Amino acid sequence: MKMLLINPYFEGIKPDAPQLGLVFLGTYIQEHTDCEVQVIDPIPQGLSENDVLSLAKKVDIVGLTCFTEIRFQCFDFAKRVKEENKDCKLVLGGVHATALDVSILEHYPFIDAIIRGEGEETLLEIVNGKPYDEIAGITWRKNEKVIRNPNRPPIKNIDDLHFDYSLLPPIYVENWKDEEVPFELKKLKHLPIIASRGCPYNCSFCASHPYWGGMWRSLSPNELVHRLEDAVDKYGANYFRFYDALFPSNRKWVTDFCQLLKERNLDISFRIDIRSGSNRDILEQLRKVGCSVVGMGAESGSDRILKRINKRTTRREIINTVNICKELGYWVIGYFMLGLPDETREDIKKTLELIKCFDYHNYTRFQVYPNTPFYDELKQVGEINDEIWFDKSKDVPIEVKGGK
Repeated sequence: MKMLLINPYFEGIKPDAPQLGLVFLGTYIQEHTDCEVQVIDPIPQGLSENDVLSLAKKVDIVGLTCFTEIRFQCFDFAKRVKEENKDCKLVLGGVHATALDVSILEHYPFIDAIIRGEGEETLLEIVNGKPYDEIAGITWRKNEKVIRNPNRPPIKNIDDLHFDYSLLPPIYVENWKDEEVPFELKKLKHLPIIASRGCPYNCSFCASHPYWGGMWRSLSPNELVHRLEDAVDKYGANYFRFYDALFPSNRKWVTDFCQLLKERNLDISFRIDIRSGSNRDILEQLRKVGCSVVGMGAESGSDRILKRINKRTTRREIINTVNICKELGYWVIGYFMLGLPDETREDIKKTLELIKCFDYHNYTRFQVYPNTPFYDELKQVGEINDEIWFDKSKDVPIEVKGGK
């Protein structure tokens, strides 16, 4: 049996982050079956849509990850796959597909099933040929009826979910760089990594909390250090960027992790994402064992807007945390949004002032995504419905006017 796991994004700039989720899925299937798995990320691999379609003609299962921004590229490619390989099992997953599973199947009859949320165990059952009506965590079509099976419980121990770097496009293993760090760090050998799943917070603009079922789980310190050691030995890596929504911040977990790094004599640098209000002692411990860069989702410099987006922090707390990080010698990166709901010129001014506190910043326009509190808010007042996501004239995430 052969399977392709594809990020169906063929146009635009090169993605700035690897598709780690697809690699976790591919690794899990390789470890538990004889299925031959290939992960495809077309732009960094230099593959055209026709190149990938040629590969998809020869496999038994095609899995596509579906993000809001590329949903029509995903749907159009899915249709082409099914036209060329009508006997393959064609499944979708990802945040957008999970949020709109029933509607997607109603609009696109060539898609066989949608995997909702965490996909390893669900995909394994599909590969093993288990009948769809017995698989928890999928939405599927029986004749012309769309059926939504019960949710699948989250995997309790994510130490069991491994990551095979050989499934990544070679660029991410051979010469990928985290471009947001100081020049000295760019000289090091970079690799992406992840230590946890989910997020314990529920910001109004983000779909992470509902996607992961409100759960947040981390690798054990011992397992994480083992993975770092393995990456150092196999690939010569000495800088790691953690792509966690939030790096583990439990004091005992951090203490154990740092102690293990010391015992194993791992000479590495790494980047994590933290929240404002992070404990100074935790930040000190991490700094001593190689953590040199921290990212922080500040979003806004206005206390009024921070409350509006349910960020559960304040401007003062953000500034205090930045100051602590700088005292400890960190390079501090801030993430910001402009055009947040109800934002005024004065709010924007406060955000621009706060940006100056950081060593580096990036910002995005605020946009509404499905399965977020802000989207639910708009639906409740009748300003929007799910059909918006199937209108090609609106092939961008919905924007809400924020300035006054």
